Amino acid sequence: MLVPVEWLKEYTEFNVTIEELADRLTMAGLEVEEIEETPYGAVYSTYVTPNRPDLLSVFGVARDISALLGSKLKAPEACVTQGETDINSLAKIEIESPANCPRYSSRVITGVKVGESPAWMQERLIAAGMRPINNVVDASNYVLLELGQPLHTFDCDLLAEHKIIVRQARAGEKITTIDGEERQLDPATLVIADAVQPVAIAGIMGGFNSEVNWQTKNVLIESANFNRLSIRRSARRIGLATEASFRYERGVDPNLTLYALDRVVQLIQETGGGDIARGVIDLYPGKAEPRCIDIRPGRTSDLLGFKVTAKQIEGYLTALGMSVKHKAESLAVTVPTFRPDITREEDLIEEVGRIYGYEHIPETLLCGETLQGKDSPEGAFAAKLYEILISSGLQEVVTGTMTPAYEGGPQIPVRNPLNDEVCCLRSRLVPGMLNVIAHNAGRGVRDMAVFEIGHVVKPSSGGAFEEKFSVAAAITGTLWEETWNVDKASLAADFFLCKGITEHIFQRLGITNAEYKAEQLPGFHPTRAASIESDGKRLGVIGEVSDSLARQMDLPGRTYVFELDFEELMKRSGMRAGYAPLSRYPAVDRDLAVVISGDTAYSRVESLIREAAGELLSCLTLFDVYTGKPLQPGQKSLAFSIIFRSRERTLRDAEVDERMNAIRALLAAELGAAFRDT
Repeated sequence: MLVPVEWLKEYTEFNVTIEELADRLTMAGLEVEEIEETPYGAVYSTYVTPNRPDLLSVFGVARDISALLGSKLKAPEACVTQGETDINSLAKIEIESPANCPRYSSRVITGVKVGESPAWMQERLIAAGMRPINNVVDASNYVLLELGQPLHTFDCDLLAEHKIIVRQARAGEKITTIDGEERQLDPATLVIADAVQPVAIAGIMGGFNSEVNWQTKNVLIESANFNRLSIRRSARRIGLATEASFRYERGVDPNLTLYALDRVVQLIQETGGGDIARGVIDLYPGKAEPRCIDIRPGRTSDLLGFKVTAKQIEGYLTALGMSVKHKAESLAVTVPTFRPDITREEDLIEEVGRIYGYEHIPETLLCGETLQGKDSPEGAFAAKLYEILISSGLQEVVTGTMTPAYEGGPQIPVRNPLNDEVCCLRSRLVPGMLNVIAHNAGRGVRDMAVFEIGHVVKPSSGGAFEEKFSVAAAITGTLWEETWNVDKASLAADFFLCKGITEHIFQRLGITNAEYKAEQLPGFHPTRAASIESDGKRLGVIGEVSDSLARQMDLPGRTYVFELDFEELMKRSGMRAGYAPLSRYPAVDRDLAVVISGDTAYSRVESLIREAAGELLSCLTLFDVYTGKPLQPGQKSLAFSIIFRSRERTLRDAEVDERMNAIRALLAAELGAAFRDT
């Protein structure tokens, strides 16, 4: 927000430099980002946090300055001289949506002469970043900046039946706003209508069909309060942000409407003449009452770290527009409705510290008991996973929690997305990483191996949602650099590289019984995907991204991914690594080539070999897979290196031969296996 310094001086005095005042405001929570020098004097460019709508006005800033410097505060004058004509004979107001319009106040002024506003008003509007239009519209904009209450002026003669109806838009309705754009409305949008059609989008922008023009004589002024969530959603849905919607979205004081209304009709009469109709139409279905909160001097001193007296507290809070009554052990503070951010004692204590000046609070050493700090179990496990994945050659990425629609699984849509790229809450991490790969591939980086540990949101029972951790990785291209004696193409990532990384994770975590089961999964290649299970529980999925999804996301080549359930990994993990000394006795190495049916799973062969080899098995390695002549069609040969070793003694050839015979017998009995020379 732009705040002209000379305008501030109309409401409070300050004897410090402009730079010093900017520092005081910044330390008190209103950040002055820049001091701009304009033809109309110095202007503060301020950043107002969303919880402080009271600072979205020149007078609101002046109130804080008055409290900080202890200077007097002078409120803007709102003096109305009414005529004889009753307002009820000139206009009618109805509220059909009281939930979205808690208050609607209106005055009518007749016989106005529309022209240019005076130079002093135009200069202040320009300095504050607004364009002068005419004396009627400028007066409403002036009061918006001055008090923070959005107002709108209608040409009363252009309103059908001189009637205002605050209602939800009807299906199919349209309105051309004062910027000349035709906008489609829907029933979720609150509108201001006359007896026939919408004449404004409530709290956002007026309609072209009822705006004040150079021929306007009679003006109806709106000073209303709207539900901030309704305005926010409508502004996002329509794609239109204005000074009015900016304030309504953050919360406007419902008890400000009449004061602002009187102020604006005074300015209109001063600059354009006319007669102010007698009375005001003020529909206020549910009155907002000030909060009453107790604050204890002892508690205030404890939280701020220095002694604060009841008298000091009263002085600071009174300067901010609150009223204070003394009680036995505390003070009862009535918080005005223009401070919706103050809801509890701690908020009042923060105000005391803010006005006292955080920079003035004395520095003291901490005292009291200290507790041992440590990470949560989830944090420690995530750190362990991070180390494992980094050591596997992967690089961490952090993606957004909202994603576009993608192929492969149920999604949770956002009700009112800003665009198609952020229309769903992520239920998986993989799509975000595929976006990273596509983004980098478009900039010439085609070899990538990335991972992420983060939250996903999944549907749960009863239509609710569950947020949980997940861990995923995506690999494309190669992890290796091309050298003079290595062909880079031969080292391209494949399913087995991806599977090897998951096996490394399981091995490091102490998960020894993970099984890979071929499965057709949405978004994956039909024959290069698998689910990963342990004791009947699903640990995750792994596979190659389907051709259709790869084309849709413009991936650079074959891409392989896995996604694992963080909680299941944590449950099954034996985080402490075991240690066993190396055996002092020599190993015995034997090779075995097994001929089996081509559709027999490797895991089945491995488990049978381990079962028959027993406790003497030290290492089992698959070193060759062969198909073709002289094997029969539909057969394959798996060649294993089997190492036997004992920790107690040197093995004899007869013992090893006995185990090898047992392996052959079990494979033949269970799988109908044959054997060939290796």
